[in-house]
Parts: sequence; structure tokens; C-alpha cells
Amino acid sequence: MAAGVQPLLTLSEARIQAELSRAAAIAAGAAAYRRKRVRLVLICIADYVAGLAIIGFSVHISDGDLAPVLFYAGLLRALCGPIWTVLLTLWLEENG
Repeated sequence: MAAGVQPLLTLSEARIQAELSRAAAIAAGAAAYRRKRVRLVLICIADYVAGLAIIGFSVHISDGDLAPVLFYAGLLRALCGPIWTVLLTLWLEENG
């Protein structure tokens, strides 16, 4: 005859409810973190596209003095905009 299998661990109903609420809080925190990251990525993509648009506009300018200014402004926007956005966001999350 096989003996009945005893559970290795028995938890009270209060402990089970506490663990379930803790798991729900962790899931909500992960969802909020994911939303913040998606927003950050979209802002970086928008900065990059805005810089490329400025560069594209500078190619079509016939004014000899304004075209290089717009080109380099677009270059700075496309390359430095996303970098500064990420750095400032991380710094503000840490210190804010």
C-alpha cells in the first residue's frame, strides 16, 4: 500500500493572498516600466526623424549661407537629440 502524499509546504490563505497581491504589484510595475521605455524609444525616433528632415531641407536650400547651418543643426538634432534624451531620462529617474 502506498502511503498518502503529504505536501511539502502548507500556506495559509492570508499568505497566499499576500503573495498574489505582491505578484500583481510587480506585474503593474513592469507594465509601467515598459510604457516608459516605449515612450522613450518613440521620442528618440522622433528626434532622429526631425533631424533627418532638417538635413533634407538643407539640401534643397539655395542660400549658400543658410544651407550648411541647417545641415549641421539637423546633424546635431539627429545624433545628439536621442543621446541627450536617454541620458537625461536615466539621470532624472535616478536622482528625481
